[in-house]
Amino acid sequence: MKHATRNAILALIFVAVGFALFVIGSAFKVRTDAKFLLRDLGALQKSDDPTASFELLKRKYGSGLQPTEGCLPQDCQYLITISNHRISALHLAPYAEMKVWYTVYRGSLILASVEYRVALNGANSPVVHVQLGMCSHGCGVRFDVNPHGVSGQMWNGMVDFDTRATRQQRDAAFALNLDCLTGIERCSDVSDLLPTMWSRTGPATVQNRLMGLSQDLEESHRFTSPYW
Repeated sequence: MKHATRNAILALIFVAVGFALFVIGSAFKVRTDAKFLLRDLGALQKSDDPTASFELLKRKYGSGLQPTEGCLPQDCQYLITISNHRISALHLAPYAEMKVWYTVYRGSLILASVEYRVALNGANSPVVHVQLGMCSHGCGVRFDVNPHGVSGQMWNGMVDFDTRATRQQRDAAFALNLDCLTGIERCSDVSDLLPTMWSRTGPATVQNRLMGLSQDLEESHRFTSPYW
């Protein structure tokens, strides 16, 4: 009887250890995949020839980087997705994902967009979009961030920049909090997803850390936020 009990206890220990290793391994993999994806994206934006560098990325990621519906040889959008589906399926963390789109127009890479979100139950689910233009002469705006100032818009954030952005602005835009993928932290608003860009100023407000074009224009016209 004692022998059977001991074997049962050992079996439970092995199962518990195996489960823990599975969770730790899954969390490490999704975090590592996201880290390398952001690193490759940052290197692509700094490349002298983003289109040629993107062709290397396509070979590197293989089937993980898929053309979206309606692609043409010279005009296409490619998508790669990383998620914590293994961890969230065990109800150890809310579902979180990072999607990156690469836009090729007339054979040249012109845009890359990151969508980073956490799916919460019974609350607004936060999402951050980071969009960067790849044109050597500048695409879109140099650097912009919304919401800006003190804002009650805590659930949807946007950072838009191109090759003219400063290193500080680029680094801040790419510094997504990868703990949101692993469930180490509870991520409930944009300041959790991208803390280098927003900080929480109260239970229902956030404030941007870096000034962008929209805020500069509003302040130059003496616009006053309702949260001030």
